Amino acid sequence: MISMLVNEHYRLARNRFIQLSMLVMPVLACLMAMFFSDLVKVNNGNMLNYMSIIASTLIVISFMGIGVAGTILSNEYQNGTLKLIMIRPISRSALLFSKWLTVILYLLYLFILAFAASMALGSLLFGFEGFGANGHMFSAIMLKYAMAFTEAFMIVTFTYMVSVVFKNGAFSIGLGMAALLGGKMVTEVFRLLEWKGGIFLLFANTKLDQYFFGNKPVYDEMSFSFSMIILGLHFFFFYGVAWWFFVKRDISV
Repeated sequence: MISMLVNEHYRLARNRFIQLSMLVMPVLACLMAMFFSDLVKVNNGNMLNYMSIIASTLIVISFMGIGVAGTILSNEYQNGTLKLIMIRPISRSALLFSKWLTVILYLLYLFILAFAASMALGSLLFGFEGFGANGHMFSAIMLKYAMAFTEAFMIVTFTYMVSVVFKNGAFSIGLGMAALLGGKMVTEVFRLLEWKGGIFLLFANTKLDQYFFGNKPVYDEMSFSFSMIILGLHFFFFYGVAWWFFVKRDISV
């Protein structure tokens, strides 16, 4: 498994899209510093205020993750290389898992990079004045990162499932992006109309901040444990469908 992950990382490192994506969050952090510098300073803000602004842009990482999740396996079908890979003494389950885990690690790298870039620029440009008095803000920022990573984790797993089932990268990416944007809108419509079925929607349960800092859940019946269970059920469904289609059907290229 380790050798498979190393091989997948090597292939990602040679991918031009991956190379460019590693520059997106640092460049975005610089742009946001330029646009919001005066606003932060006028309000006597510090590094944490700037980091909070960057944390609000993390959906960008979800889109990049969708791009990788939709192609990492479907391209093997389209390029005719999957059968060559399967000649090796590895199981289909291990191959499926190694590619999915590579995408999740890719997401993690982007989140760490975004956090490091925002902290470095924030401390350099805005300093630490008032940091101790706003300690709760750091907890809120970390919660934003946790929520963004949870959303990205779920949506790339969904996109990965679609790519395995349909073996088409463009379709998988398109459906993944539509699910990310449309899912949020549908969740908001359900909330406004007070439809109780909304408690089972994916994006109603990725809003982890609804359970902290005195916030009210989207639905009164929801709890943190309930959301974790619903997210777990979604994940096992997405990955289970991908596993079934990849392991049980014939590989045709």
